[in-house]
Amino acid sequence: MGKDKDPEKAAKKAAKAAKRAAEEAAEAPPTKVAKTDDEEPKVKLSKEEKAAKKAAKEAKKAAKGEVKEEEETTTKKDKKKKKDKEADDDESPKKAKTEDLSADAPAVEARVYVGNLPFSMTDDWIKEEFQSAGAVTKTDWLSHADTGRFKGSGFITFASEAEAAKAVELNGKELEGRPMKVELATPRKAAPPGGFGGSGDLGEPTASIFCGNLSWNVTEDQLKEAFSSCGEISRIKWVEKDGEFKGICFIDFNSIEDATKAVALAGTQVAGRPLRINFSKPKEPAAGGKGGAWKDKPGGAGGRTERPYKPQGAKPDGCLELFCGNLPWSIDEAKIATFFKGAGAEVASTRWLNDKETGEFKGIGFVAFHDTESVDKAVTLGGENLDGRPIRLDYAGQKKEKPAGAWQGGGGW
Repeated sequence: MGKDKDPEKAAKKAAKAAKRAAEEAAEAPPTKVAKTDDEEPKVKLSKEEKAAKKAAKEAKKAAKGEVKEEEETTTKKDKKKKKDKEADDDESPKKAKTEDLSADAPAVEARVYVGNLPFSMTDDWIKEEFQSAGAVTKTDWLSHADTGRFKGSGFITFASEAEAAKAVELNGKELEGRPMKVELATPRKAAPPGGFGGSGDLGEPTASIFCGNLSWNVTEDQLKEAFSSCGEISRIKWVEKDGEFKGICFIDFNSIEDATKAVALAGTQVAGRPLRINFSKPKEPAAGGKGGAWKDKPGGAGGRTERPYKPQGAKPDGCLELFCGNLPWSIDEAKIATFFKGAGAEVASTRWLNDKETGEFKGIGFVAFHDTESVDKAVTLGGENLDGRPIRLDYAGQKKEKPAGAWQGGGGW
């Protein structure tokens, strides 16, 4: 067991025994052996010599075993090193490839919904509130389709999903006394740009088209430029309600072929918004008119109720003021004064009507003139375009004086 456990010690021990036996054999007299004619005389080994020879063999065998064990150990180590190296070589390209893919992979943007915001919210303000989460790369505010008023909510975009996750942690933070609602936006499927209500159904081909999802600031010139490759536009009708633009319109072309080209442009960006386009529902053609065009009727076009652009009733006595509707959002006193000056009417003052809750301009107002003659000149401009929008005018009348009563210093109950 000692030899198996420590071959080196066994070899040394055997070598010492062999040396000692050799010395004893040298001192002892040689043993005589009988000779024959056919054989050479053999020397008979003494016990000491046999022991020395046996010890020498064991020492040699032990030495060989040690060398062999060392060789096997070295071989195993070399094989392991070689195997590890081959594994590293095989893994390195994969690792490098993975690293390359990670480096080349674009960062995934993430959107966050924010609600219950103050109506005075701005882009800079929202960016400042979320700067602890990351940089806001884009803002999309939500507004009412019929009035264009801010809903107090919207979507903000971050450069990564990690930043968006941090932004959600700000849920409930108060802004001007209102707890903000913050949550990850759920990706939604994009609706087809064309068709009624985004259904993809373009309707029966006619020479007229419907345009939806229009910007509140879109102008007639911008639409004409967008459809310039389709053909000549004969008419654009803006759709309004209570003097406010609804973000939709109808456009007449000279032929169905031109209108078909226009419908193919669904999704085109105009004034920052993608157009939703489909054919307008066919109407009975007007006498001498083109098929598919709106049939003009008193007080409107194409059978659709439309408020007139000029006063329909008699002018009140002493009228010095006009109601103005369908005004562009860019209107101001200087622009309206220049507009009426073109007809020779001098503007005395203006009153713009704003929403009571939001303070936003409603697209309507009143314009006062110095004399009734100027009012007569001004009404001739009804239907004329101002910043791309046809102005609607009507007599504002003359305010009746309140009768003197108990609270006016005269009369009584």
